[in-house]
Amino acid sequence: MVAESVPVFSVANLWEMIEGRLEPLMTSRFRLRGTIQDVAVRKHLYCSLVDRTLGTTSAKINSVIFATDYARIRTELAHRGLGDLTSDVEVVALGRLSTYRPGGRVSFVVEQLDYEEMRRLGQEDIDRLRATLIKEGVFDANRRRPLSEVPLNVAIVTSSAGTVQHDFTRVLARSGFAFAWQLYSAPVTGTQVADELARMLRQADAGAHDLVVLLRGGGSESELALFNTEPVVRAVVDATTPIWCAIGHAADQVLVNEVAHRALDVPQSVAAALVERVSEFLDEFKSIVSRVLDEIEMWLGSQRLIRQTLASRVIGVCHSGLTQMQVAQAEQWATLSRHGERRCRQESGDVHTITRGVRGALQLRLAYEMPQVAAFVDVSKGVGRRLEAEARAIERHRIHLAVQDPTSQLERGFAILQGSQGQWLMTMAQVLAESRVTAMLADGSVALQRPEGGRVS
Repeated sequence: MVAESVPVFSVANLWEMIEGRLEPLMTSRFRLRGTIQDVAVRKHLYCSLVDRTLGTTSAKINSVIFATDYARIRTELAHRGLGDLTSDVEVVALGRLSTYRPGGRVSFVVEQLDYEEMRRLGQEDIDRLRATLIKEGVFDANRRRPLSEVPLNVAIVTSSAGTVQHDFTRVLARSGFAFAWQLYSAPVTGTQVADELARMLRQADAGAHDLVVLLRGGGSESELALFNTEPVVRAVVDATTPIWCAIGHAADQVLVNEVAHRALDVPQSVAAALVERVSEFLDEFKSIVSRVLDEIEMWLGSQRLIRQTLASRVIGVCHSGLTQMQVAQAEQWATLSRHGERRCRQESGDVHTITRGVRGALQLRLAYEMPQVAAFVDVSKGVGRRLEAEARAIERHRIHLAVQDPTSQLERGFAILQGSQGQWLMTMAQVLAESRVTAMLADGSVALQRPEGGRVS
């Protein structure tokens, strides 16, 4: 049972009371800060202004800009480079309250925008967030992330609806390098999509890429306000992968550019910087390979000289110390030594030819077939091992020839007899046929003279 003391009003009476309470706001102008939503243009512009301070639409009021004011505001926005009045644009509007009894609505009538206050409040938010990040010690966290020398695996965070990604990937494709990229599509306009863009940045960061690039093809100051919001800035700061940005041609820098690993003006500039980084690495790599090949050639040349000297010494020992019977064997060893020397020269020439071929191929194919360079180094090592094996073989031949040298027998206590013509005496008949015999001993030689009709004395 309703108490009789509770008053009863008509709807018209209620509106009179509401309008009476709202009269100060209906008869005087005031400023209202909010984010535009639900835009509809039917001669006049109808929209909602929502409270963005809590990150959700926690408060809303119907708003209207009448045609005359709307035309003037659009002209001023264009003149200031601020874009048009679209959803997710934050404004500070100057106007008054209005009621519409038949529709049961209370609306805010926008007469003008306070552009300076919009800039001031927006800058305050940016400065406050910047100071917080600096105090936490994470402002330059992403700039400290190490970037790969060859960042070929790239994540692209931008809207799939625009041409920005194609402008970016076209430059990468023309480079001829083996770039691979993956698109993480996200809205890049409007402060209300900050959470969605931040989510895609975190997803790209978790994708094990060498680099994440955040791209947008320019825009007005209000359109780029998204890149000053805390969710987006925090996603860049917290990323473990380096993030490069190309947000566009705004007159004022956005905060994302300040916390990113690197910021450039347009997406094509980001792609060109990537190509330049890979090209510089390859140039340095070519220089290193060239120096390695030069060292191989120098080493082969020194090994060839060592083998030539060793072969000459072996041949000299053969001719000076062997008997006539062993000379033929020595010549065979000398032939083997010369054959080994020719093999060394031939293999050195082959390596030199390979070297020239590799140098030429590097100019055209190094960017595509980098693993082949490592394979060639393995080949060079194999050639080095082959040459070392040849050197060991020649050393074994030298030792064998030294063992065959008859003069080495003198050290063991034997003597060698030589006739008057310098020939070796190997039988008793040869000794008896000589009137003078020279005996070669370990520490010298002695001449033996046979007396007439007697034995050698």
